[in-house]
Amino acid sequence: MASYNQCSSQEVEFILTGFNGLHGIQVWFSIPFIIMLLVSLLGNITVLFIIVTERSLHEPMYYFISILSTVELFTGVMFLPQLLVVLWFGSQMLNIDSCVTQMFFIYFSIVMESSVLALMAYDRYTAVCRPLKYSSIITNSFILKGGLIVVGRSACIILPVPAIASSLPYHNKSFIDNVYCEYLAVLGAACVDSILKDIYLYFAFTFSILPDSIAIFLSYYMIISATLKLKTKVDRLKAFHTCSSHAFVILSFYLSGALSLAIILSKNTLPAYLRTIFSILHISIPPILNPVIYGIKNKEVLRLILMHLKKIRNIRFSK
Repeated sequence: MASYNQCSSQEVEFILTGFNGLHGIQVWFSIPFIIMLLVSLLGNITVLFIIVTERSLHEPMYYFISILSTVELFTGVMFLPQLLVVLWFGSQMLNIDSCVTQMFFIYFSIVMESSVLALMAYDRYTAVCRPLKYSSIITNSFILKGGLIVVGRSACIILPVPAIASSLPYHNKSFIDNVYCEYLAVLGAACVDSILKDIYLYFAFTFSILPDSIAIFLSYYMIISATLKLKTKVDRLKAFHTCSSHAFVILSFYLSGALSLAIILSKNTLPAYLRTIFSILHISIPPILNPVIYGIKNKEVLRLILMHLKKIRNIRFSK
């Protein structure tokens, strides 16, 4: 039988311990996270249903919203049940293949969301700054090609993550202070200190989040500049309203990500459970807030949601 402390690249099992230091009360964390799971799933399914079934919403902006909701629905289905299992039943064991697969899909969805937000920023820039050419630029072909490029780009950037993680030797049983296979935590459990983990972290940031955030910043800089040049207050408010939902979504994604990264990189200066909580929030907050933002801020989506709810209520009371 293999020794507990033996290092190997095979037959490795990762033990997800949950909230280190809060094991006695972590089951109570399941209550808010169940609510978060239900809001995320219900919200994104509702937005997708409304966009797919209503022909009046078959427009570029709503196609982008549906892509974003699909990514977030995938994230919620994949991540939050795993979190609840750890909170309800305690430490969970994953083999190395399951761990690196989970790691790939979680980070793939994060990069994918960042890329989709950049595409949506270009869409909003075109709508505000080049309205007469909008229909000729943002076509169905553009959306399809943009979606395929985003998927391919996200996969290429994240593929080295499981490759680096699976190439390192670990103890036969390695403990991870988290509820999922978080990149830095997994590589931190390796028997050797690999410089690749730090190099690739900067590489991934340089080729994914940084260009996306620059593209979003430039788009909104030009949008604000063009909006301020409009003559009437009504036109300015209309232009700002066109972009307000997307702007709130961007803020929820990047602010939660920046805060989470800062907490994770703090290493030993903060309790382990805080790093776990903030790494969870970065993954779970956008899928929860985004459908709420689009459902409330977008009058057409809100109107259609209320209309369907009224139909359901009428059918229920007519029985």
